[in-house]
Amino acid sequence: MSPVDPSKRVLFVEVNEAERHFLISHAREGRLPAVQRAMDEGVLLSTRVPGWDPTRERAWRHISPWIIWPSVYTGLLPQEHGIVGFGQDTSALRGRCIWDVLASHGVSTGVFGCLMSYPPRNQDSAAFYIPEALADSPECFPADARQVQEFSVLAARNYSEGFGWKGVQALASLVRSVAAGVRPSTVARTVWQLPAEKLIGTHREPERAMLASYIAVEAFERLYRSTKPQYAALHLNHVAYMQHRYWRAAEPERFSDQLSETDQRFFKTVGQRRAYEDRFGGWIRRSVEYTDEVLARFMDLVPEGTLVLLGTGLGQRPMDPAKEIHNPVVRLVRERELFDSLGLPEYSVLHQMNPDVTVNLRNDESAQRAEQTLRGLQVEGGEALFDVQRRGRQLFLELNVPRRRERKQAVVLVHPERPAWRADARRYIAEHGNNDQSTAHHKDVGFLLAWCKGTRLRSDTKSIPVTDIAPNILHHFGLPPAAWHRSETVPAFRVDG
Repeated sequence: MSPVDPSKRVLFVEVNEAERHFLISHAREGRLPAVQRAMDEGVLLSTRVPGWDPTRERAWRHISPWIIWPSVYTGLLPQEHGIVGFGQDTSALRGRCIWDVLASHGVSTGVFGCLMSYPPRNQDSAAFYIPEALADSPECFPADARQVQEFSVLAARNYSEGFGWKGVQALASLVRSVAAGVRPSTVARTVWQLPAEKLIGTHREPERAMLASYIAVEAFERLYRSTKPQYAALHLNHVAYMQHRYWRAAEPERFSDQLSETDQRFFKTVGQRRAYEDRFGGWIRRSVEYTDEVLARFMDLVPEGTLVLLGTGLGQRPMDPAKEIHNPVVRLVRERELFDSLGLPEYSVLHQMNPDVTVNLRNDESAQRAEQTLRGLQVEGGEALFDVQRRGRQLFLELNVPRRRERKQAVVLVHPERPAWRADARRYIAEHGNNDQSTAHHKDVGFLLAWCKGTRLRSDTKSIPVTDIAPNILHHFGLPPAAWHRSETVPAFRVDG
């Protein structure tokens, strides 16, 4: 094994589902000086997902972040790596993620929040390793980062029926996270968040997503400064959160002058709806501006010659909830009561992107029987309640949100194989108390912005498949593609001159 040049470094800031449209438009307005500098001195490429079929029903589900980020990390197509949901056994990824491959060549690495990166590994060569917030446990290293991960996992996992005692545990972990680099002011802002929502109004709720990124950035920056890994990656989700919910608020001219089914439960006119949404119209801009602030901090922080990547494997496109998508914000509650009533044997439930859940069964045979049972669960009228996928003893359930126009209208759940079984969906599906719904969803085109400190980059292409990102990182370190990478991969950028 030939040694890797120790001066070679990469910092990858993963901004989940960030849309190039907002990056370009806000940069043109002068709001993103760091992004503009990176575009002037570097390369902005589009990324795409090979083989994705946009005509499939609910096509966006087949390019969910937990499916596409593993393709970014490994260079494997989704059908090759087989990941379909959070909480899935990641054995197929281990050893093939870019940080695994680099570690095998003696390159020091740091991972923070990368999707499907649990469990932590490569401890001999990793400077730090903090998996995603939806990891199965807060296991990570170094030990002083555990308080941050404990808070992140508790916050992400326990919102089905309220925090309760676990909220006290989360608060204690948050306070102790100051030792891991989280600023006291950020802790104070996080503690103040819920009272602020009560006192100031619901338009403060989006700050929750920003707080998660503030905490991650501050903890990551401390680790990066102290350990100086040659390859480091940080995953952030605040832009995706804002785009999903507030695209219509940000650009109302791109949507119809109609009320969606969800709108009609809260407003009598489009004017009333717009007046409400105006309060949320600046959140996408704020999320992109914060991303620019993060990029500026890291551009100053990294050593000369470091390749800084800002990008995502996916983008988003606006989807009109009045005509194109029915996806109000709901939570799955009392799920064990529901599953017990259907006779599921010896199972555990992990909440993922609630209302989506992972159900772990005792063995493959039990999972197969449970799959058949849950596939039969329907809303009266014939629509399946869940989209169900099985991998071994694990089931991954995505809720198909039932439709209803009136707040008090009952939606009945039935099961064709159990004629006597009926249930009111409202007992198990808790709807958000305000007009919170998706106004955008995934598309297969993302972006990759590459900038190298102290030099300019050039490119002979404008677009690369997501499966070429990992081989290009290896190329930067002077390493050949891995055996499973596409043979036709070519360098996407190079030093000017």
